Amino acid sequence: MKKRFWLSLIAAMVLATTLTACSESKESKSDLTMTVGSKDNTENHLIGEMYALILEDMGISVKRQLSLGGTAPTFEALKKGDLDLYPEYTGTGLGVMLEQKEPEKDSAVALQKVREGFKQWDLEWLEPASENATYGFAMKKETAEKYGIKTYSDLAKHTKDLVLSYPQEFDVREDGLPGLQKVFADQGGFAFKKQFQIDYSLRYKPLESNESDVTVSVGTDGQIAGMGLQLLQDDVGFFPVYNVAPLIRKEKLDAEPIIKEKLNALAPLLTDAAVQTMNWKVDGPEKAEIEDVAKQFLIDNKLITE
Repeated sequence: MKKRFWLSLIAAMVLATTLTACSESKESKSDLTMTVGSKDNTENHLIGEMYALILEDMGISVKRQLSLGGTAPTFEALKKGDLDLYPEYTGTGLGVMLEQKEPEKDSAVALQKVREGFKQWDLEWLEPASENATYGFAMKKETAEKYGIKTYSDLAKHTKDLVLSYPQEFDVREDGLPGLQKVFADQGGFAFKKQFQIDYSLRYKPLESNESDVTVSVGTDGQIAGMGLQLLQDDVGFFPVYNVAPLIRKEKLDAEPIIKEKLNALAPLLTDAAVQTMNWKVDGPEKAEIEDVAKQFLIDNKLITE
């Protein structure tokens, strides 16, 4: 009986020690604190929240600085150390931060270039998602069918009959309207019957109210699926790739290398369709909370525990 008692006591002590270790691992795996940021749009905020939730599930203390603003203030905060991590796009890294003039259309090449180029700031790019949040053109399906438009080349043949709405800078950026006008110079120069600028966050309103026939879109916009729009095919390979990836300060990654493995596991799950669906849950009639959508996606894909 005594032997059984001592064996039971030892087993209980071992179990208690194991549970305590697990609890400590979950709640305070390390002394590391990470400040996670994002830009001020639905998609970037969603993905930034996912990064934060994954880190917290690892037992890392997280401070959130989400929806900071556009690219410039968010990137500057990362360089200064006010942020440790945020979702960035390879196309933005090349075109804006590294000031590469020619748009890069090969995902692997874009990743290689930003990884090398960002070493000057001691920043690392982890694995990018397959989703491509690049510019594009969206139309109502009935309008596209009326003119037989499926591709950019088809659109170029009918621009003189159509009205274009676009967000800020699209009419002056080389990877926007000016570049397309050069590509289609022999087909009328991609000149629309009328064109006007609209705030980025409202870019689907003119299409919805029939003020425009074509609007500049982003490939992962929830409105494409939610409004049943026709996303035109980039048959000339004009727009650069914009694959989203964790951009992180090297010192933090060196302090906790497993962060790389955990965040990289998210990358293959962020497809165009998955991100469109999540964006629409937030921006569409459901008006779901970003935090709830992000958390449910990670739970459903077993990247965090409930």
